[in-house]
Amino acid sequence: MKVSNIFIYLFLISLFSAPVSADLIIESNATVNIPDKDFWSTAISPDGTTIAYVSYDISRNQQIFTIKTDGSQRKQLTNDLNRKWDIEWLTDELSFMSYDNVGIEKIFIVSLDGSKTRKLLNETIRQGKEPIKGDRFWGAASWNPENEKILFTLLGKNGYEDIFEVNIDGTGLKMVINDTSRQWNPRWSPDGTSFVFVSQDKINLDQLYTANADGTGITQITDDAFKKYNLNWGKNGILFVSTETQLASSEKIFIINPDGTGKRRLIEDGFNQRNPMWSRDGNTILYEATDIKGNKLIELLNLQKSEVISAVSPAPTVAGMITPTARGTPVIEKTPRESTLEELVLPLIFILGLIVIIILAFRAYTDSKPKKK
Repeated sequence: MKVSNIFIYLFLISLFSAPVSADLIIESNATVNIPDKDFWSTAISPDGTTIAYVSYDISRNQQIFTIKTDGSQRKQLTNDLNRKWDIEWLTDELSFMSYDNVGIEKIFIVSLDGSKTRKLLNETIRQGKEPIKGDRFWGAASWNPENEKILFTLLGKNGYEDIFEVNIDGTGLKMVINDTSRQWNPRWSPDGTSFVFVSQDKINLDQLYTANADGTGITQITDDAFKKYNLNWGKNGILFVSTETQLASSEKIFIINPDGTGKRRLIEDGFNQRNPMWSRDGNTILYEATDIKGNKLIELLNLQKSEVISAVSPAPTVAGMITPTARGTPVIEKTPRESTLEELVLPLIFILGLIVIIILAFRAYTDSKPKKK
């Protein structure tokens, strides 16, 4: 077979195996104006109108605050001396990680008016891990409003990270995945029937995995050499933070389909991005950004609602629409009309490709036969 024929064959194989990107349309972006110069562990309310975060009070103690997305109604919810991180917005409360009176990391729950704070579990086992640069991210507890259960990372009896679940009242504690692997940073799917988490593959590289709610059906959905953390699963895909190369120092937000296809950068430009989080209705993405000058920002991506997408006029459209990304280069996103066109064109391309492959195979066969002198 000629070298040129081999290249054509490889090109066709790569063409047919190329995954479709996770689809979402960014309608607008905004920066939340808050008075705090330093903050972390941001979380967005189910309706997308309020943000919770950790920052310092006037005495330089870490506290939890809430603020409206328009920068109004800032409120302090906690008032103690312990460090805090990894906020999760429950239905009408907030969970967060902090230290108890004997210095062990635990899950705490605070009411939205700050009047009540309680420890979820009394077990003397670490239920979280304070993020330290270069260390493993255990991730926030993940709330499932469908069955009112919380998923979280706990230091198991084997000394490794394990995924556990518990009811909102602290009862029903049990291990979800009972094997010898290390698992951390679990996040429920939007419908609460499955979850995504980080574990290590056979050569100890961090990969994303999905599993059913009962821990069965574990499936690996990534296969690369980069660390992954800050997972969050929304209706348009799974968000996570990683780097583009092993030597890169800046963190970027990626999105991937739950079946492992369509991995791409969520935002093309930007310096450092962290802690992406969907609103529960799937219409907003919040994330933390750091610009080139070191300024921290809370960014909101407002997505086009599914009911608006389904009502797109059948008038002629271009192949795609350019949608703005937060402080970045516009990304060409597919419109619903283009998806319909793909359903017609891709099978035709596949058939033509098969014909070409058959022709190449026939030519290779004839070229291999001895020629008569």
